[in-house]
Amino acid sequence: MDETRSEPPKIKVVDRRKFSAEGDPLETAVPTAETADPVSPPEVPMSESAAPTPESGPATPAPEHRGQPSQLFLELVTMLAGQAELLLVGAEDLPAQPAEAQRMINYLGVLEEKTAGNLSDDEAKLLSSLLYQLRTFYLQRK
Repeated sequence: MDETRSEPPKIKVVDRRKFSAEGDPLETAVPTAETADPVSPPEVPMSESAAPTPESGPATPAPEHRGQPSQLFLELVTMLAGQAELLLVGAEDLPAQPAEAQRMINYLGVLEEKTAGNLSDDEAKLLSSLLYQLRTFYLQRK
């Protein structure tokens, strides 16, 4: 390196904020060759098929998490199933509401559909068995 350099290196600061201090959106300017940051590459949206890099971290949970049931997920499923059952049979001050019970059962069905392949064996078994029981009970009550 040349130690006899008299001027410090030039640093260019580019404001890339999208909002002002008051929260108002700023005009978005397309960076030109003069204003573009030469050090960082342009941001490219990651496609669904692109593999995550070690720096960005995994896009989906690691496979080792699929073997362990999530307590929060199990609680969510049992809570929705309990609400559906309560709406099917009613309570002291609550009449049976089969239409609302069907909505809760449909929520669980969508949850099963959207999480297919991402659940542990215990989670998948619980969800499918509760759905089967609730759908059967709904048909008996209808």
